[in-house]
Amino acid sequence: MLSAQAQGRRAAQESEEVMNNMDKLARFIEENTLRGACQCRKCVDAIEHPEEEQPDHGVNLTFFRVAATDLTRGDELRVLVQEEYPDLLDGREHNYMEIGATIGDQGLALMLIGLGHVLGIWKALTPDTIMPFLPDDVKQQMAGNGMVALKYTRPVVEVMP
Repeated sequence: MLSAQAQGRRAAQESEEVMNNMDKLARFIEENTLRGACQCRKCVDAIEHPEEEQPDHGVNLTFFRVAATDLTRGDELRVLVQEEYPDLLDGREHNYMEIGATIGDQGLALMLIGLGHVLGIWKALTPDTIMPFLPDDVKQQMAGNGMVALKYTRPVVEVMP
């Protein structure tokens, strides 16, 4: 049995390791994502015409658009997520609020959802991808209530007879 001091050191080391891995994922997301300006019109630093400051490709996450800077880095992102947040690959839906609580930043969570979608790791579920016919104010309200999520679907492996 470990002494209280040894248990404290072990917990500190584990905490530092988690922070380093989270920093690695955050750096990867920031280095590989093009993020448009926020379109919620509620942010204190909102710009006047955010729709003009969006990537012209990628996925619309309602709050902003996200695109990848390098479409060949999907395997790297999948490995980072598998190592630190394997629950995101469990086939259930995970919204940006849940992911944000886990990684410590809802904005980063949204960028992760969008980047993973663009790189083909999972499907981004947003008001725009599910119900694009709805008015923008309704989509904003839905997104604000958590309806921006990811859903991982395992790749289908064809079995040869």
